[in-house]
Amino acid sequence: MKAAELLKEILLILHDVKEDEKKLQKILDYLQEDENDPEEEEPGWQLPEKYNAVVKDIAGSIDAGFVCFMNTDTLEIDEFPRELLSDSYLYKMNTGVSLDELNLKYTQWEKYISIEPPETNESFRIMEKYAEQLDNSEFRTKLVNALYNRKPFANFKRIVDNSTFRQDWFDFKNAQLQEYVKSIIALEIQDELT
Repeated sequence: MKAAELLKEILLILHDVKEDEKKLQKILDYLQEDENDPEEEEPGWQLPEKYNAVVKDIAGSIDAGFVCFMNTDTLEIDEFPRELLSDSYLYKMNTGVSLDELNLKYTQWEKYISIEPPETNESFRIMEKYAEQLDNSEFRTKLVNALYNRKPFANFKRIVDNSTFRQDWFDFKNAQLQEYVKSIIALEIQDELT
């Protein structure tokens, strides 16, 4: 069953029991019990300290839509708009600048790691995690509804931007993006971690 179909079934069940406090509590208890999923536990590795200096900068860059390249020897960063690297012809048409005209430092590096912005499903999961961890049930409900209706990204952003939770969301997203960056670096340098 697809996610939309599963959600529809769950919503039908919730609608049927919406007046039954005991059944609702049972569902809530089950869902909260599932929050301690071992899949989401802290990783068993520690990123070497030297990489922590660049993690925050890379997270900020990928949040802005840049692809980052990190020299694994010097920790120097080279970054470019995702569009430039995914469609250089279109980028040249829009900016008048070709790839050949740019000084792409990373192409001269012997060893580097490429870190792209999260895919749409990963970004969606970050928004879901944010909504799930909120104590304010009214705001949490608004965000969850936004996520499971049309235009989830735009509606989530609109709701957050017009709330007192705006900075809280930015802090949460930044922390999640830093973890995302750390996990990519760790995968690429796993020989150093063992």
